[in-house]
Amino acid sequence: MGASDAGLNNHGEFDMAGLSLEGGYLRRQGTACALEEVVVPEGVVGIDVGCFEGSTCLKRVVLPSSLREIGVGAFKNCRNLSDIEIPMGIDRLRKSVFSGCESLEEMVVPESVTSIGEWAFRGCANLRRVTLPASVEDICAESFLACPNLELSVPAGSYAEDFARKFDIPFRAS
Repeated sequence: MGASDAGLNNHGEFDMAGLSLEGGYLRRQGTACALEEVVVPEGVVGIDVGCFEGSTCLKRVVLPSSLREIGVGAFKNCRNLSDIEIPMGIDRLRKSVFSGCESLEEMVVPESVTSIGEWAFRGCANLRRVTLPASVEDICAESFLACPNLELSVPAGSYAEDFARKFDIPFRAS
């Protein structure tokens, strides 16, 4: 990344209020992020555990294609977060990653994801649709706990379809 890239100051250092960049990982410094929108710069490979947790102002996050890991609870209780896309290259959605994100309505899980952790979407009260790929081979039983409006979009005959049937989650198979 060069000094002119988004998120870097004139000295080539990462500069985003309340966040730091260390070894390719975005980390929180102090209190919850007070920004409404965050554009994570290309070159960032990970978002640390709880990085944005409790950031109630946060509405939109743009993640780079370089991202390979999103830490446990990274966006937990970001209740106004409504716009985020998970990039290809992420292999699992960790525990509580989007738990309590009440404003999320839709999520498309990329083909690179194979596992969805415990409470990943717990308490996402307005989550209407999650599209799961055939690559998902492991979903924790409590991943979608307290998501009363949820319908899963799953490949016919997939692990995700079996999961939806087993836990009586409405689904659409294609």
